[in-house]
Amino acid sequence: MKKILLSMLLSMMIWSAVAQQLPLFSYFTYNYIQYNPAVTGNTECLELKLGARRQWTGLEGAPNTGFASVHGRLGKGKFNYHGIGALVENDKAGPFSYTGLNLNYAYHMRMRKGNMLSAGLGLGFKQYRVNFAQITLEQQDIDPVIQNNASDFVFPVVNFGLWLYNKDRFIGVSMRQMNRATVEGIDKGELLSHWTIAYGKSIKMSDDLAFKPALLMNYVAQSKASLEGQAILSYREKVAFGIGGRGGSGLSALVKIDFLGFLTAAYAYDLTLSKMRFEGGPTHEIMIGVRACGGDSERHTRCAAYD
Repeated sequence: MKKILLSMLLSMMIWSAVAQQLPLFSYFTYNYIQYNPAVTGNTECLELKLGARRQWTGLEGAPNTGFASVHGRLGKGKFNYHGIGALVENDKAGPFSYTGLNLNYAYHMRMRKGNMLSAGLGLGFKQYRVNFAQITLEQQDIDPVIQNNASDFVFPVVNFGLWLYNKDRFIGVSMRQMNRATVEGIDKGELLSHWTIAYGKSIKMSDDLAFKPALLMNYVAQSKASLEGQAILSYREKVAFGIGGRGGSGLSALVKIDFLGFLTAAYAYDLTLSKMRFEGGPTHEIMIGVRACGGDSERHTRCAAYD
């Protein structure tokens, strides 16, 4: 029995200590609120986003993520205003899974030369679960109690971010899981801090066409930083398509369509280039956005480089 428990703890330690604990998203400019609470409230009106990401299709135990966010602004000020929002996320990889909920607050204020600066704070919790029945061990005479699911509730989980933006570019920095909360029952099991730096720009090519390059860098604990990039063409802010890439991992095809004045559909198809391509298929990511109003608004500065 001690041998079984030790094997389980080792598996969980590896997952907790060296892995990317938070999911990555291919179409990050359309889902940047998952990375930085400071963007909360930067929308014409109340906005809801629903999404799902299925990674390495066909591979048993491959990561699957479902997520949703809703955010909007408070106050009638054109430049200085408050943003509030909520995010929920469910991630499963093999026998390990978690569900998280965060409440976000951000304050947006006008700076010089048309720039805006926002600071955001996210506060929430996570529930981690382990399905021991999905863990295959050499010794199979496992106590029935261990065969059941085990879970641990982690509170609080604190995120913080800054975002500097104007009508054609943005730069942001955020730190998620900044308080490094402990997951009970796991040796050195703590939520590692995730640093993210992002930059995006909108280059007007004609009255109808804009080119939008963007970069995203993630750093976790003492691991190697990962770099992602996107190159997107946007037509009249209604149709966008382009490519993306993650260093040493793969390439993405991206598309986003606005229709009916208040709906947006976005899709990303990832082709894996790492050794995982021999084990699993491509990755699919889809998002649906619903706005409580249609058309453009002049109530505040909206960054054209951030979707």
